[in-house]
Amino acid sequence: MLFGHDTMSRLPDPLLIGDWLADPRDDSLTRGSERVKVEPRTMRLLMRLALTPGVVVSQDELLESVWSGVVVGPASVYQSMSQLRKLLGDTDDPPRYIETVARKGYRLIATVASPDKAKLPAPEVAIAAGPAKPGAALLAAPVTRRRIAWSRVAAVAAVLLVSGFAWFKLGPQRPPLPASPSIVVLPFTDMTDGHTQQMFCDGLTQETSSWLAQVPSLRVVASSSAFAYRDRKQDVRAIGRELNTSHVLEGSLRRSGNRVRISVQLIDTNTGFELWSETYNEEAGDVLRVQEEVARKVAGNLELRITSDTDKRFDARRSKAGPAQELFLNARAQSLKIDSAANELAITLFRQALRVDPDFALAKVYLAQAIGNRRYLDSQRIEDLLPDILPLLAEAEKAAPELAELYAVRGNVYTNLRRHELAERDLKRAVEIDPNSSDSTRMLGRYYLLQGQPREALSYYTIAEALEPRDFGPPTFRCIALVDMAQFDEADKACARARMLGPQSAWVYSVSSSLEAARGRPDDALRYSEQSLQRDDNVMEVQAERISWLRRLDLVKEAAADFRAAVAADPAAASRNQRLMFYGAVLSVDGAGARGLEAFAREFDLASSGDPALLFELAYAWLTVGDDARARALIERAMTSREFNGEDLDSAWLARTGRSYRLIGAQAAKAGGDDAAAERQLAQLENLLARMLDAGVRTGGVYVLKAQIAALRGKDADAVAALERASGLGWNAAWIAERDPSLSRLRGRTEFRDLLAAMRARNAHIAAKLGQERSPPPAGS
Repeated sequence: MLFGHDTMSRLPDPLLIGDWLADPRDDSLTRGSERVKVEPRTMRLLMRLALTPGVVVSQDELLESVWSGVVVGPASVYQSMSQLRKLLGDTDDPPRYIETVARKGYRLIATVASPDKAKLPAPEVAIAAGPAKPGAALLAAPVTRRRIAWSRVAAVAAVLLVSGFAWFKLGPQRPPLPASPSIVVLPFTDMTDGHTQQMFCDGLTQETSSWLAQVPSLRVVASSSAFAYRDRKQDVRAIGRELNTSHVLEGSLRRSGNRVRISVQLIDTNTGFELWSETYNEEAGDVLRVQEEVARKVAGNLELRITSDTDKRFDARRSKAGPAQELFLNARAQSLKIDSAANELAITLFRQALRVDPDFALAKVYLAQAIGNRRYLDSQRIEDLLPDILPLLAEAEKAAPELAELYAVRGNVYTNLRRHELAERDLKRAVEIDPNSSDSTRMLGRYYLLQGQPREALSYYTIAEALEPRDFGPPTFRCIALVDMAQFDEADKACARARMLGPQSAWVYSVSSSLEAARGRPDDALRYSEQSLQRDDNVMEVQAERISWLRRLDLVKEAAADFRAAVAADPAAASRNQRLMFYGAVLSVDGAGARGLEAFAREFDLASSGDPALLFELAYAWLTVGDDARARALIERAMTSREFNGEDLDSAWLARTGRSYRLIGAQAAKAGGDDAAAERQLAQLENLLARMLDAGVRTGGVYVLKAQIAALRGKDADAVAALERASGLGWNAAWIAERDPSLSRLRGRTEFRDLLAAMRARNAHIAAKLGQERSPPPAGS
C-alpha cells in the first residue's frame, strides 16, 4: 500500500520509471552513472503518479495525498510538477514521462516496473558517531572533500528522519533543516579604498543570486532577504536557521582602476564549515563570466546537475561586451532602490549598456521594467509607456526566449493593462522557467489577487515567502489574501510577521488597518492607520481609509477635519485620489445634501475630470441625493474617456470592497426607467460575484453587492439575508445601508431596521470608547 496509514512506518519500494530508477529510500533518481537528489515531496509526487500509470490524477487528489495537512493550493502542484519534469529531463514536446490533461490533471505515460532488488544500489545512510574531537575535521586531506562528505551525511540523515516519521503528514511549519540544497548570496562586501563600489557590489549580489537560480534543484533565497544582513556580523549558522537555507555564499570585491578582485566562499550553514572558496582577478567588464563560473562551481560542490536547459539560460544572460556588463550591474543596483530618481538613473545606465552591446537581451528586459516602473513612481499611464516597453521585450524574446525575467516583466505589463489571459500565460511561463524567482511568483500572486482568486494568490505568496523570508512584502500580501477569505486569525499572524519584518513600512500598517476593519474592529483599524501615517503622512490612500473608518463610526466632524487636513497637505495629490474624493463627496452630502455636493464638485473641478474611476464615484454620490440625470451624464463621460478600460467594469479588486461600476450603472439605469439595461448590468455583476465566491472570496463587501442586486430585483428577503451575512463578516457601514438608493425599498422592513439599529449601537459603543481614550484627564487628577 503506497498511500495510507502504513506509510508512516514503511517507505515505498524503488521503481524503474522510464530510464530512471526512483528510490524513495534516499530520495534519489539514478540513470546509468547519473544520480540526482530529489526533494522528499517531489519524490512523493512521482511515486503517487507511478501508483496508477496511465491514469489521470486530478490536482485535488494530488493535494490530498501528497500535501495532506498542508495549507497550499494548485500552485504548489504546478510548481512541483515543473520541477519534477526538469529533473526527469522531460521538457520536450510531446512529453515522454508526464502528460498534462487539460482541466483534469496529470498522467504518468512512462513505463513503470519493479527492478531486481538484488541489483539495486544501496541507499545512503547516516552513520552514528560519537562527539568529534576539537579540530578533527581539519586533520584529514583533502579538506574540501571531507567537508562535503560529512555535509551529505548530515543532509541524508535529516531527509531520512523527516521521511520516516512524517512521510505524508508534514505540517505547514518550516522544517529545522532544508530537505534539499538551498542557498543565499549575502551582500558582497566592498573592500575598495573609500568604499566607492557599494553600488557595483549590490548589482553583483543581485545577479549572482539570479545566476544560481538557474540551477535545477537549488532553492535560492531572494536577494531582498539577503540584503537584510548587510553590515551584520552574524554567524552563518544563525543565518541558515533564520532563512531555512543549507548554504551561504559570501563574497567581497576590491577594485583598483579597471581591475577587480572578487573572493567568494561557499559555507555549510549546518556546520559553519567552508566547502569551497575561490578568488578571481578580472577586468571589471568580465564580472558576468565570474558569476557563471561561481554558479557552476557551487552546483558542482553541491553535486547538482547542470542541464542543457541551464546552459541555455546561462547563455541568455551573457553580454559580449565587458563595459556593458559593468553598466548593467550598476543599473541593477539603482533599480533596486524603488525611487524615482534612482529609477531614472537606472534607465540611463541600461541604455548606455545597450549602446555598447545592442544585443544584450537581459539589459533590454530590465530597461523595459524600469520604464514600466514610471507608472508607480511618476504616476504615468501604462498605455503611454507601451511604445517604449513592448519593442524592447519583443527584441529580447527573439534573442533569448529562455529568460524568465522577460515573461515576468511582460506578464506584469499585461496585468496592469487588464489583459488577463496574456498576463496569466506569461507569468506562469516565468515561474516554470525559474521556480526560484520570487519576483515572478509575487507577480503571479498579485495577478490572482486582482482577479479575485485569493486561494491561488495565497499559494504563490506562500512560495514567495519561502524564497524571501526576510522581506515584509509576501506576508503582507498573504494577509490581504487571507482577509479576502475571511480567515482572520491567520491573517492576523501574517500581518504581525509583516510588521515585524517591515516596522517602518506605512503600507504594512495600512493593510493591518484593513484587516481590523474587515473583522469589525474599526477602533483598532484607526489605531493602525494612525501608525501608518506616522511613518508616511502623505499617503492619500491611507488618509482616505482613515476617513472611511471615522465615517463608519458616525464621527462625521472628525472625518471632515481629517479630509481637510489631507487636502491642505497636498492639494494636487488629494484631488487625484478617487477614494479620498469619494469620501469628501460623502461628507459634503452629510453637511448640506445636494447643495453641499454641488459646491464640493465645483471646488475640486470634478465635473471636468477625465478619470473614469473618479467620475463613477461622483455619479454614485449624485445617486445618493436623487439626481440620477447628473449621475447618468457622468457615467456616459466616464465610459467615453480615453482612459476608460472596459475591464474595470468587472473589477474583482473593487468588488471585494463592496464597490462596482456595474452596480452604479444599474442603479442609474433603474432610476431612469431603463429596467432592461439595469438587468444586463446586474447579471454581469452577479456572474463576477459567483466566480469570486467559487474562488474563496468571503468579504463583507461581496455580500453587500449581493444585497444590492437582490433589492434592485425586488427580492427583499434575500437582500436582508445578504446584509446580515455581511454584518457577520464585520461590515458595519450603516450609513451606506441607509443612503444607498438600491436599498431604499428595504427601509420599511422590521428586520432591516433591527440590523441597522444593531450596527449603530455597536458603532456608537466603539465611538464612545474612542472618545474616552482621547479625552484629557480631569483637572487635578
